[in-house]
Amino acid sequence: MIPIPAIDLKNGKVVRLFQGDFKEEKVYSDTPTQVAMRFAEAGAVRLHVVDLDGALEGKPKNLHLVESILHNVKTPVEVGGGIRSFKIAEKYFAMGASWVIFGTQACLDRGFMKEAIAEFGPRTIIGIDASKGLVATDGWTKVTEIKAIDLAEDAQSFGAKALIYTDISRDGALIGVNLKEIKAMSQSVEVDIIASGGVASLPDIQALLDLDQKNISGVIIGKALYENKFSLKDALNRCAKK
Repeated sequence: MIPIPAIDLKNGKVVRLFQGDFKEEKVYSDTPTQVAMRFAEAGAVRLHVVDLDGALEGKPKNLHLVESILHNVKTPVEVGGGIRSFKIAEKYFAMGASWVIFGTQACLDRGFMKEAIAEFGPRTIIGIDASKGLVATDGWTKVTEIKAIDLAEDAQSFGAKALIYTDISRDGALIGVNLKEIKAMSQSVEVDIIASGGVASLPDIQALLDLDQKNISGVIIGKALYENKFSLKDALNRCAKK
């Protein structure tokens, strides 16, 4: 399992939301590229970059910032937020993204998800954002009746290689990860699971490691790093000990 620093973009700045609420934001930097470079210099093996405005509006809104990050760091980057067409995905790949995250469109349109996985193969990541086990879409503003685990199983049946599972109630809250849901998800499918939401301390990372689920391949860390609860180096060292 690897720790993956999160860089969430909103109005040109690096922010963290509280439980996905766009009105509950905290700005950490107005220079996203420098944040990415600092994480890269600290040893990040992967970065998680999301265009929050894009997720809300359904189309990229911070394209130039993502491009700047991709041009200035050699660390592999996964990009998400408002990617609802192959054209946009291809644009990100052309800029240098290693993976593209399909969320809302893939969740609401199984045909699109199947085609995306077929088109982009292992560079496709399906983003599953959940509230009480149900999938949320459109920048987390709408909760569907789709069960997160059902969506994960569909993604696996279409050939997906990786999923990001985010517990919205934990995201940006620094209250610990939802071990029960993450374990259930990882036991339901064999594809790689990247856990997201709630990491507040090194013991949270250890708790994920202690689940001993081989397909939990990564953990996305946001506010804990920005609030200096621990360093990226600490997280890297903890994961390396397993």
